[in-house]
Amino acid sequence: MSRPRYEAAIGSARWIATLGALTTVAALSIDMSLPAQPTLARRFDVDDGTAQLSLSLFMLGFSAAQVFVGYLSDVWGRRPVLVAGLAGFVVAGVACALSPTIEVLLACRVLQGAGASAAPVLARAMVRDTQPAHQAARLLSTMLAALAVAPMIAPVIGGALLGALGWRWIFAMLALCGAAMLGLAHTALPETLPAERRVPPSAIGLVRNYRRFFATPGVRLPLLLSCASFAGQFAYIAVSPFVLIDGYHVSGDAFGFYFAVTALALMLGSLFGGRLLRAGRSPGAMLVTGTSLLLSGGVLVMIGTHVEQLGIAGFIVPMVIYFFGTGISSPSSTALAMEPVPHIAGTASAAVGILTMTTGALAGYETAKLGGSSPTTFAYVTLSMGVLAAAVAWTIAIGRRRRRRRAAHEQEPSSSSSSAAA
Repeated sequence: MSRPRYEAAIGSARWIATLGALTTVAALSIDMSLPAQPTLARRFDVDDGTAQLSLSLFMLGFSAAQVFVGYLSDVWGRRPVLVAGLAGFVVAGVACALSPTIEVLLACRVLQGAGASAAPVLARAMVRDTQPAHQAARLLSTMLAALAVAPMIAPVIGGALLGALGWRWIFAMLALCGAAMLGLAHTALPETLPAERRVPPSAIGLVRNYRRFFATPGVRLPLLLSCASFAGQFAYIAVSPFVLIDGYHVSGDAFGFYFAVTALALMLGSLFGGRLLRAGRSPGAMLVTGTSLLLSGGVLVMIGTHVEQLGIAGFIVPMVIYFFGTGISSPSSTALAMEPVPHIAGTASAAVGILTMTTGALAGYETAKLGGSSPTTFAYVTLSMGVLAAAVAWTIAIGRRRRRRRAAHEQEPSSSSSSAAA
């Protein structure tokens, strides 16, 4: 593939902004279509559960395609796979907008999710290709801040399009957004994986790369931390409509406000974490700081949901703390999980995406199934995830400290020998 016409220098503000925009594709595709769910049920004369499949099947396509997207980018390079994925996203978006039946719409949403998966996977891989762990964590913090904007604006855009033009224009707008990102990626993003670092294509190679990733020391604990923190985050996303509207009896407009507040907390946590990293804090320290806030949010939401006098503040304020902590810890946990395997960064990025999304989806489903609109059931899940994340973070921090001490002790004899020889 030829070099981009308006190439952005790696590490420049334009390069970072382009990667940040790419990470929002999935969030836009889900959140922009939320207001249309009741309309889809009425338009196609199906029940609400069938209409909701337009979300679930998008996530299915998004998760499943990551298995292949990451590996193929390790084989062919990042740019070709990214461009192909975004092109597929655009075509599927147009097909969604023109769907004559619910069956066609659902099939196109699977394909749309598959195309969307390339953007965040390869954005993370491009960061890992070019940056050490500390710098990667800082850039991922900036990208997460961009991602947090999507839940604040996408439902508003979707609702406006639905009211003014109809549900088909929501998917047409997603296709237009995808086309804009496709053009941006094609004209601005340089290839970050040189030919000499690519892996030969083979079916067994796909399995071997994933096995190599999970067998590499140093990847499993940061990955577990990412899964734990995202499980609590997605449990909130899944049950907050039930808890806030049915449990606390807030209006639909008020729900949108409360949802935006937690998304804002995630964005501010990401920006704050990036500032701490620029100031010299290590990714390991960021894990401890962020997960301490996760644990605090879990404890406070447990207290707040058991003390009726606190009302909705006892639920929302702890979740703001939890999301702020997630914004601090998630970029560093992702960077540390990918740090030991720079030679298969695409596979590593895909593995992180698949497991965190799967864990989050399961946590959201089980929390809604067990607790419904009960704030206390949700509080137990959040506290459990906070405890697990904090325990893993401290384990990682202690292990990294011991390795630094060991390395320092190993250098001391050689230094002494050099002094004696002198």
